[in-house]
Amino acid sequence: MKMYVLQVRSGYEFPVCEKLKNQGFDAVLPVRQEFIRRGGQWHIYEKIIFTQYVFLRSEITEKNYYQIKKIDGVVRFLGFENGVLQPLNHAEQSYIEWLWNGGKPVEPSKIYVTPSGDKMIMSGILRKYSGDKIDYCLRQRKASISVEIAGRKHKVTLPVIQI
Repeated sequence: MKMYVLQVRSGYEFPVCEKLKNQGFDAVLPVRQEFIRRGGQWHIYEKIIFTQYVFLRSEITEKNYYQIKKIDGVVRFLGFENGVLQPLNHAEQSYIEWLWNGGKPVEPSKIYVTPSGDKMIMSGILRKYSGDKIDYCLRQRKASISVEIAGRKHKVTLPVIQI
């Protein structure tokens, strides 16, 4: 099934995704857990990985194109080339499916730091990452990777825990 990208107004990601699902579309909104330190303690919150974007697995016809465009909060479809709507390519779609994590928030990957300072991913979604480089900030419990979506590089921050 082809996947398309919708740009939505900031803060409208969840409502747009729900409206699409209620209308029978297969909408995908990748979410991650994030650690935030407040009052001296770590708290876990759910955050959208790609803010202002909703991904749509569907065949787009002229009828449902305009049906989707009418939804409050939808700004536009991304990926027009020569006036024709283009779906994500296979690699980009694979990244979205991977980050979507079956509809569950991405949980922290467990990282082991060797005495020499090397980092080993023991478990979690980062074990399946096949990209170039992972930038760790273990003090803030975050790792950053780079993925290309719709022809643009995006920095994606994922949760980690040092064990």
